[in-house]
Amino acid sequence: MTKVRSIFKYELFYDLLFFAFALLCMTAFIFIQPFGEGPDEINRFRIVWYIAQNGRLPRGDDPAVLIPGYGGSYAFQPMLTYILQGYLLRFLRLFTDRFDVLLVASRLVNALFGLGAAFYVRKLSRLLFPDRLTQWVFSCLAVFLPQNIFIHTYVNTDSCAIFSVMMMLTEALRGLQKGFRRPVCIRLAVGIILCALSYYNAYGAVIAVILLFLSAFVRRVPAGSILPDGTAFPKERLHVDWLPLLKKGLFISAIVLLGAGWWFLRNAVLYHGDFLGIAARNVCAAETCLPEYHPLLRATYQSMGASVFSMVFGTDFFTLLCRSFVAMFGPMNLPTHYYIYNAYYWLFGIGLIAALIPVGGDLYLTWMDRRHRLFTNAVMALTCLIPIFLCVIYSYTWDFQPQGRYLLPMLPAFMYLVTLGEKKAAYLLQVLFDRLKLHALSSHISAIMGGLVILFTIAALFYSVFLVMLPHYLNAAALP
Repeated sequence: MTKVRSIFKYELFYDLLFFAFALLCMTAFIFIQPFGEGPDEINRFRIVWYIAQNGRLPRGDDPAVLIPGYGGSYAFQPMLTYILQGYLLRFLRLFTDRFDVLLVASRLVNALFGLGAAFYVRKLSRLLFPDRLTQWVFSCLAVFLPQNIFIHTYVNTDSCAIFSVMMMLTEALRGLQKGFRRPVCIRLAVGIILCALSYYNAYGAVIAVILLFLSAFVRRVPAGSILPDGTAFPKERLHVDWLPLLKKGLFISAIVLLGAGWWFLRNAVLYHGDFLGIAARNVCAAETCLPEYHPLLRATYQSMGASVFSMVFGTDFFTLLCRSFVAMFGPMNLPTHYYIYNAYYWLFGIGLIAALIPVGGDLYLTWMDRRHRLFTNAVMALTCLIPIFLCVIYSYTWDFQPQGRYLLPMLPAFMYLVTLGEKKAAYLLQVLFDRLKLHALSSHISAIMGGLVILFTIAALFYSVFLVMLPHYLNAAALP
């Protein structure tokens, strides 16, 4: 009995439960949802299947990977995940040609990225917050969001992008805390490589980690200070340690260039200098689509002369974007319960508002000074704003796509701000209850609020997966 009790004292036990629940929910999707239920999974899988059959990467305009009707293909974009899945299937086809087995194997690659992201979330939580409860609040918010679980269960490049963002932010903060030693620089470079080879929408996180990296070598020098090299500062000013900055920055850049440069060089060679492949994809779509789907005939809010504001708030754009950020399964046609959306909206709203209140400097990033904490918060906010901006501009100028999955690269930064707000709200309530002499409630309010958030995220995910998704597909399969 004593041994059983001692197990519950170990953090590893709860970590394993955390990973097991995430994996259980992901595998439920992987094995149950039909092929093509994930957004555009069929057309993404064309690239995987091409690699499995031919053993090489396709050109973006190869007929085998073109999207029927709309033209173009996903092969113009970074496709590291498809490469891994394609060569895995090429190996598995030595033993079986069963499509269901090959499909599940492909989806499990995405699930592995999801588990890797969860692993880095736990590491990131310990860098962001000093107390275990808040670490778990952040971890559950960042991993158990139903849409986040869903994104790791079908063939896509989003999973790799989310994993890379978690990895980059963790290693950047670790470098700020303990110094950018060589192992940290290598892991940070690997994260940037994975991001570069996964999804353009996640590139904003690269900007964020560059800013965090630069901040490690900028410091405020008081007036009258003399540096070891003899430089004197009669006035207070900012000083940049250029030598270590350039040395470590060039080291990281060299690894990134070696790991990801080949893709952009390949694009430049194949598509006449278009190293991103975006212009080539648009040209290909115009040449290979059906006449009714020609890009020049597509009505956009920009072409209609409407404002961005009217698109976002005068249509269902904002509602769909928010709902599909929380949970919208299948091809955007399977929602979860109404109350789950409302609860998340309240949680997000209260958290973000409370995060702006300038109190509780000892509640987060306690190993940083005040200026670095404020700068890190600003970088986290920027990490959230970039995907939102890209999503809005894309829908306004090109194709109306209010899909919350486009915002998932901001997940760790967004949930950090929400968790920070929850922690500040608990702190303010604690101060209030102390003044009201409600000491019993004051001493437990933080644990109550944190526990409620954790229980809600677990219950919302369980309901969404096992009481919404699972019955939906099982009932559909039972129909004649």
